[in-house]
Amino acid sequence: MTRADDTSEVRDRLLGWLLPDGGPAGSLAQEDVERFCWYELPVKWMAEPAEYPHLLTALAELLQDAGRPRTAAVCTSEVTREILDAWQHSPDQGRAAYRRAVDASPVTPPDTALLTWGPVMGIDEAVARSNASRLLEQALDDGALVPGARGYAAARIKRLERWLTTPHPAHDGRTPLDAVHSERRRTWAEAPPAARRRLRGTVTDLLSVAPEAPTDTAEPLRWLLESVGDGVTLTQAGYLPRALVIEAAERDDWYLPGMVPRTEYDVVRLAELHELARAARLLAKRHRKLALTARGRQHLADPALLQATAAHAWFGDGVRAELAEAAAAALLDGELTLDDLTAAVHTLAAEAFTLADGSTPRPDDTRHFLWQWLRPGEALDFLAYRDRRRSTLSLTPTGRTAALTALRARAHAPRTAPWA
Repeated sequence: MTRADDTSEVRDRLLGWLLPDGGPAGSLAQEDVERFCWYELPVKWMAEPAEYPHLLTALAELLQDAGRPRTAAVCTSEVTREILDAWQHSPDQGRAAYRRAVDASPVTPPDTALLTWGPVMGIDEAVARSNASRLLEQALDDGALVPGARGYAAARIKRLERWLTTPHPAHDGRTPLDAVHSERRRTWAEAPPAARRRLRGTVTDLLSVAPEAPTDTAEPLRWLLESVGDGVTLTQAGYLPRALVIEAAERDDWYLPGMVPRTEYDVVRLAELHELARAARLLAKRHRKLALTARGRQHLADPALLQATAAHAWFGDGVRAELAEAAAAALLDGELTLDDLTAAVHTLAAEAFTLADGSTPRPDDTRHFLWQWLRPGEALDFLAYRDRRRSTLSLTPTGRTAALTALRARAHAPRTAPWA
């Protein structure tokens, strides 16, 4: 038990806990103080709730004496009192209140377009996040960032992104962003089982540098977005207008020679593109009118963004994305027959997954999942067959770039488990 009547001993214990390697109270980071007040005190510290006010007052005085009034205010804030009350109700309520407070804290680094922080971090990412928090804290202390001021959120992200892309001694002269991505690639490449490690290991070195987005990225998708433009009127059944269907069939040789399609579902690749564009929120339907969204216009103006979105849509999520990784890794090594591609992907499917009934997937099951990747890949012109017999499959030049883009995005994604 903590002796609440001995302020000197309380201060010593607080400093011993918060600064186990020694150092003045002024060196404490605000995120460390928040973690203590909101989590460690109610969960790990040997004290009764009745002692919390005395402990927190002692910590606040330590920080005040060290010239840290803003951080000291955390200790006696209403937010801290509410979190401690929540812990008294139940651990679940306490954890939820703690997470909300951390997310709202001005020293918690926000996610940016460059980096989404992961719930599970390696050493490099944890170091980067801690240093990013100190960066924001220093900006708050200096008055460079003022919570609630106009433009605060944007200024905060701009400052963080500049720091993420500046070499830092904590990462041996690399940028924090490079250090985090490199660590995530290693974790991604080493994830079990052995079949996954083998497949990912063949492409890991290719992912260290972002592929250059070609100007004709996902050209069929670009054509559809441009053709829809400000709007087209759908048929009564909700299909694309027949004139657009015929144009698609003729321009890309997507239908039987000498025959004219009636609806978009006669042109399978066009139906795939339409579904993909709607799912990616590049096109939106209102009543019978289909038109470009603001997001769609943004993608038309940015080939790299269009490439990234098309690549993500091609791979999908969940099991489909896992098997897409294996298929892409196999095709990056050269063209394959469909049977050989299925066999390469089935190696992973049989080792890493089970069906709903608990049985091991069969090659036919793997091929079924594989078609969910092959169809949009063809529609986006990322995959091509050598001839009309469809005997041998390969990545097109834009498909190779898209495959590397999708694999790199998955390798750099935030971790949600120690192995992913």
